[in-house]
Formats: sequence, structure tokens, C-alpha cells
Amino acid sequence: MNDERRREPTRWLVLGGVLALVLIGVGAELLLRAAPTVEQPEDLRVEDLPPLAIAGATMCTRRQDDPTAAELRVQVPPDGRISSEQVFACPRAFDQLRVTYAGEVVGELLPRRGGVWAQINDDDYALRVGPISGHRELRGFNTGLAVWLPDGLHEQIDGLGRPGQRGDVVLLTGRVLRADPADGGGITLRADRLEVLAPSVEVPPPLHVPQAIVAGLLALAAAIVGVRAWVLPRD
Repeated sequence: MNDERRREPTRWLVLGGVLALVLIGVGAELLLRAAPTVEQPEDLRVEDLPPLAIAGATMCTRRQDDPTAAELRVQVPPDGRISSEQVFACPRAFDQLRVTYAGEVVGELLPRRGGVWAQINDDDYALRVGPISGHRELRGFNTGLAVWLPDGLHEQIDGLGRPGQRGDVVLLTGRVLRADPADGGGITLRADRLEVLAPSVEVPPPLHVPQAIVAGLLALAAAIVGVRAWVLPRD
């Protein structure tokens, strides 16, 4: 009998915890669906990009004699435009090739002796629709390349991509390295030419009123609990 009595509070605690998690998940989804959107400026779509040298992305294996890599390699002319998706799908096909690459400078520039490292994305958020915080339209994952920009190139960059801002969109020419020792063996693009195609654009997210109200109520509840715990006498 005593065992049953001890189990009863535990059972209700577990059920209460599960119910709380469900309510939190449902509430978060409802807030997400209620998020306001903004009308994106027309100039967020980058026009007049050079066409890709290869249509789509083709996977290849790690075998040295994989014919797919050799077939793709001969399709890329000197300074032909490639995408990060294509490079990651078959790195061997692009190793040491001189290519053109377009994308948005995001995050931070990491200074090193002789230049900076930059993350440059070429996904839809970079070249077509802008930061997701404004339009809430899912367009797949963020994709891009780590790029080395020597001194004399990175100084042209003024704006970096972040929530609420589409960074400078640049057109780069350089050489792909499948295993760059300066980047811990990662895939990189060593650029030697840079042109800014589109300057950075501010896209501030609109005020999410329901989210602000919920955040205010939760903060008030936390404050009340904290005050009660502080003022109540302790045994």
C-alpha cells in the first residue's frame, strides 16, 4: 500500500512534465505560424549572374578512378561558374580548377596574415530571397564555401550577412582546393579576383506582437516566482 502511495505523486509529476512539453511545442508552433512577414525589396534577387558551367549537382564516389569526376572536370571551362553544392557533391572533379563563384558574404571575416577567411554562401537566401527572418519562407539549407581573400580583395567588402541583413554579394574568381592545408584539410576557394555585385541590404524583421506578449507574460511569471522565493521565510 505504501509503495502505491509513493508511486502516485511520481506518476502525476511525469504526466505533468509530458503535458507541459506538449503545450510548449504546440505554443511554439502556433507562434511560428503567427509570425508576420515583410515584403522583400525587389533588389534582393541578384540578376545577371554568369550561368553555371554544369547544370545541377552530380555525386561521385571516393574512388580515384571514378569516371563521374573525370566527366565533370572536362565540362568546366577556365573561369566557369560553379556552385558550392556541386563542389561538395564531387570535390575531386573541381580540385585545382580555376573557377568563378558567386555568393553572399556571411558571418565574420577572420583576419590572418596576408588576408582573411570568409564564409560565402550561394543558397537561395543569399542570391534570391534574402534572410529568412523577414519572409519565413523555407528554401532548403544554407550552403557555401570557405574562401581565402588575400589583402587587396577583402577591403572591398562593406556589409556582412546576418539576421536582418543580406550581406554583400560578390563574384569571385580563384582556384578550388579539395584539401587546403591552411584550413585543416577542408574544401576552400583561393580567390584572386573579387567584384561586388550587390551591396548589403537591411531587412529588419517586423515586430512579432504575439511573441512579444508571451515573452512579457513569461518574464512577469518568472519575476513573481523569484520574488516569492526570496521573500518567503526559510526554515
